[in-house]
Amino acid sequence: MKNEAVIGGITVGGQPDAKDIESGNYAVVINCRPDDEPGNVTAELVRGTPTIYASVPFTGDTIARTHIDQIREVLDDIEGPAMMHCQGGTRAAVAAAIITAEREGKGAEAAVAAIEAAGYDIAGRSYEAFITSYFAK
Repeated sequence: MKNEAVIGGITVGGQPDAKDIESGNYAVVINCRPDDEPGNVTAELVRGTPTIYASVPFTGDTIARTHIDQIREVLDDIEGPAMMHCQGGTRAAVAAAIITAEREGKGAEAAVAAIEAAGYDIAGRSYEAFITSYFAK
């Protein structure tokens, strides 16, 4: 998987291929890509496997608290390893870092640090502003 990293025990990265899905390493795959985004074939790859599939689409311009809530609900209901992806990995990393920071009782700084440690750059992007506002509650 392109740009693969682990944040809070959640594997994040770009669009997985058949080998990533067929590995059987994941109990759930959460897709953050809109259905009409070119190259989004995850639902087809997961079909017929024992892996649970969840689609929670958002972009840097559309990300909202409801997306994080939906992803957290999926993760809370699953036992076993999780993969979360988007096209390049940044969207998935943002969601994983927010959820991880919340679970650890930390805030925006911890979420941003986790994203950076995973190799993603969100400085000055809409994701950074969203994280700040998310934790400002």
